[in-house]
Amino acid sequence: MKRVPSFVVLLLSWIACACSALPKLDSEAAARVRGPLLTRHPHPILLTFPHLGLRRAVVQRQGTVGAAASVSYSSIFENVVKQGSDLRIDAELALARVQARVGVAEGVEVALDTGLVHGGNGSLDKFIGDFHQFFGFPNSGRDDAPDDKFDVHVNDNGTEAYSMKPNEVALEDLQLTLGVGESETRTGGWGSLWRATLELPTGKESDGFGNGELDYGLGWCGERDLGRQTLYVAASWIHAGRARNFRDTSYGIPERFALGAALETRLTAAMSVVVQLELLSPISADFPSEELDAPILDLVVGVVHDLDDGARLSLGFQEDVISASGTDFAVIAGLGWGL
Repeated sequence: MKRVPSFVVLLLSWIACACSALPKLDSEAAARVRGPLLTRHPHPILLTFPHLGLRRAVVQRQGTVGAAASVSYSSIFENVVKQGSDLRIDAELALARVQARVGVAEGVEVALDTGLVHGGNGSLDKFIGDFHQFFGFPNSGRDDAPDDKFDVHVNDNGTEAYSMKPNEVALEDLQLTLGVGESETRTGGWGSLWRATLELPTGKESDGFGNGELDYGLGWCGERDLGRQTLYVAASWIHAGRARNFRDTSYGIPERFALGAALETRLTAAMSVVVQLELLSPISADFPSEELDAPILDLVVGVVHDLDDGARLSLGFQEDVISASGTDFAVIAGLGWGL
């Protein structure tokens, strides 16, 4: 298990101090809620499962459409050979995601979520190694591996459980989600949103961009007004099927659970800072090392800024802060409108 990086602690401390000395806002600006960043953890195997992450606990108003798009770039390095298991995930991943929400009735919305993914060797390995060395962070065995090489595979006693095809721009699975809740922000108390999701196997299983299964899950989101701040929470359960290659090995895919929380603080009349955490259950409890058999605690720190015509721009940094399961880092940029 890796320790929480000191720069993360310093960053959160700086945000807390900065938020305690904010300029005053009028009541309308202080109450303008923008919501969490649209993110998901970019581990290659996790990208083949559905995800019900943090979001505002209000549904799209009847007869309206909202949309969000995001791009992220991440680096991941995992390497272990143990008890017949052989895993190496050495890649840089680019993700482009789009989500559309339609208010189909009062208090009811339907959301569509899909994306494109590209895995390649990239060019950041030396920079990341120098960064870890400068701050004294563990380098996860990168020193013994060649820089800027792509290798994504998981084997069980010589049988391939998972691999990703390199240098391919590929479609991910298509996720359809039904949301039921209120379309207006609740004043006082908790706003609540219930979700049911179904993921269709549109990603190519043999190339590592889907699991070839019909996955499904349930989730709940909550939102509470704290004046100049808004608290968000989320919980979800996902049933994800085993890909064909996984079924030929001893690795199972357990029922998946996630818990999330986020705090938004309005900095100015046009901008909020958001800090969000999401705890994800292990990918496989049957793998003999924490690279797959450990939870992920995803930290995202970002800002959301209002643009013209109701659009919003978001920028963020993402890091797994507790285990060797997650990515080294990710940078995220997003654009939303009508939400």
